[in-house]
Amino acid sequence: MDTQEKLKKGIKIRLIVMSLSTLLPLVLLILFSLPFFEQQFKVYNDLFFLRYAIFVLLEGYIGFKIYRYIRFFCDKEYADFFVLRRTDERLNFIRLKTNAMVIKIFIYVCGIALITTGFINAIVFYTLLFILCAVLVIYLFVYIYYSKKY
Repeated sequence: MDTQEKLKKGIKIRLIVMSLSTLLPLVLLILFSLPFFEQQFKVYNDLFFLRYAIFVLLEGYIGFKIYRYIRFFCDKEYADFFVLRRTDERLNFIRLKTNAMVIKIFIYVCGIALITTGFINAIVFYTLLFILCAVLVIYLFVYIYYSKKY
């Protein structure tokens, strides 16, 4: 089985997972706007904009990934470019050093937690927001460091 066929199999699974993951932030947003939760939790006015901004950013990122996966199946030239980028040794080494799956999962879970805590507590929301920003800044600096070093 050649590399492109292996990637097609993995990308089909990722496409399904990303399509399903678009529903989770949407379900949480709808769930916490129900009257039961509005009575149960105090909705903070200063978090209203931030909560929806994070929702839009999270959904935009997931939508962009879905677009790239669909484009892989539809555009043969893009699929060849995608395979070339996936098999490039230098890029794989940099990706190995910076793109740990744990970081990606942490960023996604932190985004979901931000949407949830926006309804519950302002202090927890700002704490999670600071942690997420710190992780993203550290990730950016590590990526820049390794891309310049190698």
